[in-house]
Amino acid sequence: MGALRHNQITILAVTWLILCVGYFAFGHYMDRSHTESLLLSYAGLWLLSWPWLRLEQSYQNQASRPWKYDLFAGLFLRLMLLFSWPNLSQDVFRFLWDGALFAQGFSPYDYTPNTLIQELNLHGLIIPNFEQLYSTMGALSAGNFSNYPPVKQLIFALPQWIGLKTIIDQISVLRLLIILGDIGVFFLGRRLLLNQSLNPKYINWYFLNPLIILELTGNVHFEGIMAVTILTSLLFLTQKKYLYSGIFLSVGVGLKLIPLMFLPLISVSIVGHFHPISKVKIKPLLLFVTGIFATLGLIFLPLINNENLINYSATTALWFTKFEFNASIYYLLRWLGFQWKGYNMIAQFGPLLSIATTLGILYFSFRVWTQKINLYQAMLGAILIFLLLSTTVHPWYWTTVLVLSILTQSRIGLLGSALVFLSYTAYGNDPVQEHGLWLSIEYIPLFAFIFWELKNARNTKDQWAKTSSS
Repeated sequence: MGALRHNQITILAVTWLILCVGYFAFGHYMDRSHTESLLLSYAGLWLLSWPWLRLEQSYQNQASRPWKYDLFAGLFLRLMLLFSWPNLSQDVFRFLWDGALFAQGFSPYDYTPNTLIQELNLHGLIIPNFEQLYSTMGALSAGNFSNYPPVKQLIFALPQWIGLKTIIDQISVLRLLIILGDIGVFFLGRRLLLNQSLNPKYINWYFLNPLIILELTGNVHFEGIMAVTILTSLLFLTQKKYLYSGIFLSVGVGLKLIPLMFLPLISVSIVGHFHPISKVKIKPLLLFVTGIFATLGLIFLPLINNENLINYSATTALWFTKFEFNASIYYLLRWLGFQWKGYNMIAQFGPLLSIATTLGILYFSFRVWTQKINLYQAMLGAILIFLLLSTTVHPWYWTTVLVLSILTQSRIGLLGSALVFLSYTAYGNDPVQEHGLWLSIEYIPLFAFIFWELKNARNTKDQWAKTSSS
C-alpha cells in the first residue's frame, strides 16, 4: 500500500514538473495557425493533467492529498503564463483599448476604433500603444462598437488607473485578477460540493483543466470571474440570503449577459420551496428580485444615454444575426438554408434559435417549479441549450458549462472542455476557414455523450421509482 502511494506521488510530481514546462512553452512559443503543433500540445497537456484529474475521482477519504497541493499546483501553472503574449485570441487588445477610453471618461459605446483612430487628438485622448492595439485587435473588432458590459469596462480600465504603460504589464495585471477569480471558483466550488455531500476535489476538473488555464489566464478571458459571481449567488441562495444572491448574480450580468438566463430558474426555485404561495412566503423572491434590479440599475447607468443603448444593442445583436463560429445545430440549419434558398439565412435562423433557447429555459424553469429536476441541473441544461443553438461558440464559452457540470456531477463539461479546442483548427487557414471533419469530431461525441447521460439518468430514475413503489 505504501509503495502504491509512493508511486502515485511520484507520478503527480513528475507530471506537474513537465506541465510547468509545457504551459510555459505553450504560452511563449505556440502559434494558433500551426494546427498540428497546437493540437498535439493541447493533447499532451491533457494527458499529463489526467493523473491530477482522474485520481481525485477515487480518493474520497482522508488519505487523499490535501487541497493545498492542488491549489499550489494550479496557481504555479498559471504563473507560467503571466508574462506571455496571448497567442490564441485577440480580444485582450480591444479590452485595453476600451479600458483606456473608460479610464479617461469616454464611453466605449460611443465610438468604434475605426472612427476614433482618426480623432484621438481632436478628443484629447491618450491611448498608450494605440497603433499596436488597433492593428492587433483585428478588423472585426475595430469596425464595431464595444459590447462588453460596464463591470467589465471597469476591469479593463484598471491598468490605466494604476499607470501601467506597456501592453504586457497591462495584460499581466488583468491576468492576476483572473487568477484571483479562479481561486474564488476553487473555494466556492469546494464549498458548494461539500454542501451536497460530494467530493470537493472534483473542483480540480476546473482548476487544473488545460482549457481553463490556457483560455482564461493565458488568453485573458473573464468567464472565471463571472463564474465567481454565479457561485457566490448560489452559495447565498443556499444560506437563504436572497438579497445578496440577487446582487451577485447581477454583478455577473455586468461582466457578461450570460447569467440573465438563470434569473427565471433561480426565481422559480426560490418560490418552489414555499407551497402554497402566500404574501409572507413570497418575501424571499421579492428580496432576490430587488437585489437583481437595484444592482442592474446601478451597473447599466452608463448606458442610460439613448445613443449608447442603441450602439450597444446593435453590436450585441450581431452575435445572433451575423457572427458565426464553431456552431453545431445552426450549421446544419445553415446548410439546409443554402439548399432551400441558395444563401446564408443567419438573419432568419439566428433570432429563431434565440427564441428556441428562451423556450428551453422556460421549460427548465417549469421542471424546477414542479421539482422534477434541481436548480443546478436546470442551469446546466439552460447553458447547454444556449451554446448548442448559438451561432458562435468560442472555446472559453465552455467555462460556465464546466462549472455547473461539476456541481451536478456530469462529465459533459469535462468532455466538452477537451473537444471544444478543436475549433482552433479553423485558424490553420488564411483566411480563417472551418472544416466539417473537425466540427464532426468535436460535436458528434459531445451529442452522443449528452444523449447517453440523459438515457442513463432516465433509467436511474425509473429504477428508483420501481424500488419506491415496491
